[in-house]
Parts: sequence; C-alpha cells; structure tokens
Amino acid sequence: MLRRLVPRHRELLLADEEELRRRIRVDIPEVLRLDQWNHPDLAGGLRPSESETFRQIADVLTTGDLRRYASSLPPNTHWSNWPDSGSL
Repeated sequence: MLRRLVPRHRELLLADEEELRRRIRVDIPEVLRLDQWNHPDLAGGLRPSESETFRQIADVLTTGDLRRYASSLPPNTHWSNWPDSGSL
C-alpha cells in the first residue's frame, strides 16, 4: 500500500522537522540524514558489514566527519529496485 501512496503523498507519510524534534531531543545533533542510499541485498547473502554504504555510515557516526560518507554505489532504496520485498 505504501508503494502506491509515497509517490503522491510522500510529505504526508514522512515526518517533517517539527515531528522529528518531538521524538528526538534538540540536544542530540543530527549527524547524517539520507533519503537514498545503496542498501545491501541481505536476502542475496550480503552482510551489512560487507556493505560499503553501511561501513561509511558507521565511520560517520563514530567520527562525526561527514566526508567519510562518499558512496561510489548508486542508490537502490526506491521500491522499484526491490520487487520481491515483502514476499520472503
């Protein structure tokens, strides 16, 4: 159902800045926000620890250095890239 709603109503389905801050204290700084990334194919056997993207995100979180996230892989988080998701 969400696959059908997101293209037309994305702003209604995702939290806006005010909604995020109601759940996350203001004294917790935002380190990195991604709308798209290259997600590892877990069903295909790729471990998150083997994922360039997840390793880089971990580096950013531990160092606070945004330059550590520079993925060379194209984003694949759009639903169209995962036609079998939800059927496992």
